[in-house]
Amino acid sequence: MTSRVESPAVPGVRAPGGVRRPVQRHAVDLVRVVAGLAVLGLGFLIAQRGQLPVLERNVFQVVNDLPAEVFPVVWVVMQLGNVAAVPVVAALAALTRRLRMARDMLVSGVLAYLAADLVKSVVQRERPGGFPLDANFPEGPVGGLGFISGHSAVAAALATAVVPYLPRRARRTAWVLAWTVALARVYVGAHLPLDILGGLGVGWAIGSLVHWAFGVPRLEVPPDRVARWLQHYGLPVRDVRPARVQARSSIPFEAVDERGRLLYVKWLEPDRRERDWLYRLWRLLAVRDVKDADAVAPLGQQAEHEAVAAMIARERGVHVPPVLLARGKDRGAIVVQQWLTGRGLDELPADELTPELLGAVWQQVALLRAARIAHHDLVAASVLVDPDGRPWVVDFGNALTGASDDALAGDVAELLASLSLRTDPLLVVGCAIDALGSDAVAAALPGLTPMSLTAATRAGVRADPDRLAALRRALRARLGLPDPDRPEFGPPGPLARLAVGAGSALVLVGVPVLAGATEFFDVLEDGGWRWLGAALAFAVLARAANAAAALMTVERRLALGRTYAASLVAESASLLHGSEGWRRSASRFLERAGVLPDDARRSTGRYVVGAVVAAGVVAGGMLIMAVVEGHLGKWDAPDALADAVALGVAAWALVLVGQRLAGRHDTAPGPRRRLPSLLATLVRMPTGDPWRWGGQFGWSIAGVLLEAATLAAAMHAAGGAVPLLATASVYAAMHLLWSVVPVTGAPGAAEVGLLLALTALGAPLASACAAALAFRVLTFWVPAVIGWLLTARLEHRFGA
Repeated sequence: MTSRVESPAVPGVRAPGGVRRPVQRHAVDLVRVVAGLAVLGLGFLIAQRGQLPVLERNVFQVVNDLPAEVFPVVWVVMQLGNVAAVPVVAALAALTRRLRMARDMLVSGVLAYLAADLVKSVVQRERPGGFPLDANFPEGPVGGLGFISGHSAVAAALATAVVPYLPRRARRTAWVLAWTVALARVYVGAHLPLDILGGLGVGWAIGSLVHWAFGVPRLEVPPDRVARWLQHYGLPVRDVRPARVQARSSIPFEAVDERGRLLYVKWLEPDRRERDWLYRLWRLLAVRDVKDADAVAPLGQQAEHEAVAAMIARERGVHVPPVLLARGKDRGAIVVQQWLTGRGLDELPADELTPELLGAVWQQVALLRAARIAHHDLVAASVLVDPDGRPWVVDFGNALTGASDDALAGDVAELLASLSLRTDPLLVVGCAIDALGSDAVAAALPGLTPMSLTAATRAGVRADPDRLAALRRALRARLGLPDPDRPEFGPPGPLARLAVGAGSALVLVGVPVLAGATEFFDVLEDGGWRWLGAALAFAVLARAANAAAALMTVERRLALGRTYAASLVAESASLLHGSEGWRRSASRFLERAGVLPDDARRSTGRYVVGAVVAAGVVAGGMLIMAVVEGHLGKWDAPDALADAVALGVAAWALVLVGQRLAGRHDTAPGPRRRLPSLLATLVRMPTGDPWRWGGQFGWSIAGVLLEAATLAAAMHAAGGAVPLLATASVYAAMHLLWSVVPVTGAPGAAEVGLLLALTALGAPLASACAAALAFRVLTFWVPAVIGWLLTARLEHRFGA
């Protein structure tokens, strides 16, 4: 069999020579949908206030005051946003036999028009004529509702729908026309700037949703065009035809040169997914790695980069097909290699993946590592086996020379996972350790998570999820590492659950009763719900900052999203097992990410130290500023002091009793190993890598400040007239206390302590109760519930 496989094709793509044009779906289109809806949501929050912001007023006047001479041109372009233009442009596309483009434009345009009408009926915002503005109306005053602009929504939806079918310059033109339509609506006095931004967001979201639902076509390149390019670059060929292989980010061809050699020709796509900025941002946030550092470079540079990486690998002894040409420009690029006859490892049956073959494959990986070349797409399909049984490494499009240890470890993890989907993980791990050594294979553990793997391997893991878990178990067994799934706590027992549940219910119900149920729910002023929305946003950002600080405590690449989720799971563990439950949960997450147990405990201790130092810095700074500004000069006796203390002590005692009962069922093997104390961690702090320490402290300080902002927003929503600096200072001081003496931050004590501090600052009892409870719900109770739901997914075991 003769084949040359780059990487698995996207589902739904028909083989070369098929009748229909292949389509593909990208999850990043859903990210665009969310981004567009976020623009709409922010605009909705501003528009429903019924006021005209100063910035929006000024922008309107600048655009609306443009000279009258441009009106005829503007009017013509503006008609592209008219719903009547939708069937017209769709019909033009159909006449040129671009039926899919016609379908996407028609569906997107009509949906955008209907969505704009729906939003207008909900928001009920006036057009410019309804505000005190000095507006010009070249077409006469426009009546009706303003938010959102239907013309802008339709224009953006049409531009989004048509973009995949156009070359790059034409795409820019489409978006320029969409923005011109939007600005034209402001120029004629029909809409305010916020109206058009909301419309553009809705149109973008709808067009992206249509792409995700129907798929978008892949680029088609005629073989004669490839032949002309090769001739132009000094490589005359004949018999150029599509290669019967599967490729993800290029279009493969085969050809014959003047010497009769069979060639493999890669036409690099100018609009591959890795060039999308949203996709790159998502990869960066998800796994702190884009997988293709050269994806945004000009195509010609990408082609030359791939050729250089392949030639360096070949010079260093790796089996790589010779490179004959690498050239291109922005409209396309070509990489030509000598054709290799063989089969990919993904095509071989399991019985042919012998220890000898796998050992030879890992020897090729060892040569790549010695040359510091990270392949960045080292799946089974990237290794071909020739008729003599020798493995060859192909497809260096994502390769990185002079790679870091993390990048090299990522290659090992990718190939381990990809091969384990096809044969026994124990065999794969054994051959890898024999060729690379234990340390190199151990460094791959953090990469053995779905989000760290390529899309091709993730698809295989979804089809057989037990394989990846079996691979991790086999790897840990060979390396002598403890099983991260080992139970840390036994079943807490019904009495422990009952006590913790009773204490939690007492504080969640008792705080509103303390304020008076009616007064508690009536304290939200007009617009208070908006401030609660701001508090929610601050709480989410605060936890993200703390997750980023946690990432700085380890030298392994961890996913921000999974670290965020692990912090929720740790919050849930702390409810039944206190601060030690939180620490054990955090350490267990690091172990599952490939960090050794002792290093995981040290990293958790380092995170706690950073949180304490950050809380001290913020508390000191805030208290100094509050004293200088005179916001802490007067303290009042807290309202309902005796009742509040009784409530807090009762709830606190119940929770502590439940945690004590749960602690009796500790089933950790061997003597109970407590995590390092705060003092011990401070003494053992390493002095190296100041950048990581600085980054950790910076993110921790940001987390404390954002939590203080959460409390301040909740206080504002509840109508408490407490100065911002005073609120932030008191919270920072209490956060420091909770960090140094964690038991004081347990349920009951934390809520009552906050409300007493707020009433002492002058807040009414009902407002203080509402603010304190809202803050704790957003920063502890809701995260704890979500963490409990995520516990099974993250495979933490606390004996529940």
